[in-house]
Amino acid sequence: MFKPSGISKKLKYVGGLLSFIIISVIVLTVYMNNKSKKDSLIINIAGKQRMLTQKMSKEIFYLKHKESNDFRELNSAVDLFGENLNDLLYGNQVKGIYAPQDIKIANKLKEVLAIWAPFKENIETLKELMIHVKPDVEVLIHKTTHLLALSDKIVKSMVSANLSGEYIDYSGRQRMLSQRMGLFVERYLRTDNEEDYLNFINAKKMYTQVLEQFLNDPDIQKIEPVYESVKNCYAFWQEHETYVMKLVKDENHINGIISYIYEKNIKLLNTMDAAVWLYTDYSESKNNLFVTFQYMALMVVLIIILYTYLLAREITSHVNDFVKKAKELKDTDLSSLSTTGVLVGEDSEDELKEASSHIAKFVSKVNSAMTHSQEAISKAEFAVRELQFLADDVEEALKDLNVDEKEKNNFDRRVNATEDIAIESTEHLLHVKNMLEKLQNNLNSLVEKSEGNK
Repeated sequence: MFKPSGISKKLKYVGGLLSFIIISVIVLTVYMNNKSKKDSLIINIAGKQRMLTQKMSKEIFYLKHKESNDFRELNSAVDLFGENLNDLLYGNQVKGIYAPQDIKIANKLKEVLAIWAPFKENIETLKELMIHVKPDVEVLIHKTTHLLALSDKIVKSMVSANLSGEYIDYSGRQRMLSQRMGLFVERYLRTDNEEDYLNFINAKKMYTQVLEQFLNDPDIQKIEPVYESVKNCYAFWQEHETYVMKLVKDENHINGIISYIYEKNIKLLNTMDAAVWLYTDYSESKNNLFVTFQYMALMVVLIIILYTYLLAREITSHVNDFVKKAKELKDTDLSSLSTTGVLVGEDSEDELKEASSHIAKFVSKVNSAMTHSQEAISKAEFAVRELQFLADDVEEALKDLNVDEKEKNNFDRRVNATEDIAIESTEHLLHVKNMLEKLQNNLNSLVEKSEGNK
């Protein structure tokens, strides 16, 4: 690990690492909390899609057996499913939904879209067919009643024409067949029962066969009222048969779409369910990664704390060594103290090495000053001795000179004052020099006066 050399650098280094880790954890925590909220929203929407697939199928089967065409719930489910799927695929910033960040999720949603596009198209086709078929079912009842009336008219016209019982029997069965066709086709349209459809086809076949026999029978053609009734009934039957078969065809189409929806609904549900699980796994993997990062950050923090403790111990040791050397200055003769005895080790902190360097320079200057001071004191002591010798010589000289006592006492006081000043402080050497000059002048004056007296 990188090891800075200065105390401030060490503190900045450790503080920077801790600050970086703490800020990283805070930023990542805020980011993950925001992501978790969005993940929860997306998973909720994706899970809602599963419910919508079931709601659409339920509404379709309900509408199949319901008399009215109320598509509000179905339209709501279809629109919401399409809107949610579009948001999941491409994102929606307003709702806080982001586009898939995992390729598996994106591919699975594309699978859902591939199923949903024809699924929705079949629902729209089914709605259009239901809008047309259900009113036609109501019309079918009236048409069946009219067909029954026409068939009954044939029977009555044959009875009036005194045709044989065989004709009456066949024409009477036609009335029954018209009701039978109406019953079975209506039941088939409601229940989609294949047996009802087969019974309808058989009844229709028998009805058409007998009606065509009547239309082509020469005996009936001879009787105008009977033949006219048969022609009217046959004309209406052709129209009615076309109408019924179209209705049955549309119903078969509806049933085919319902079968398709039943089949694809399961696939759509399973594919959407797989997408939900992928979203869940992706969210859990991010949370696990975040937890792993937290553990790693905790380990790094513990390492930094241990590293800080070691640095603190090292700094404390170096500071104690520095303080110890500083205390030694108090009891050590500075004149005998070298600069190396003040300097701390090379492995110490930059600040301590710089401070010890300044102290060493200060000690060097103090030693230099003390040396100069000692030299000055020695010179001053030498000057004092010389002055003493001079004073003694002057005293001896004065004995031989004829100087009055007053002048002699005055001269002695000046000499004593000069000696006191020289001894008092080495810092007054200059003053001593001046006094010596004055003393010299006084001596010269005394010598001159002595020579004058002689």
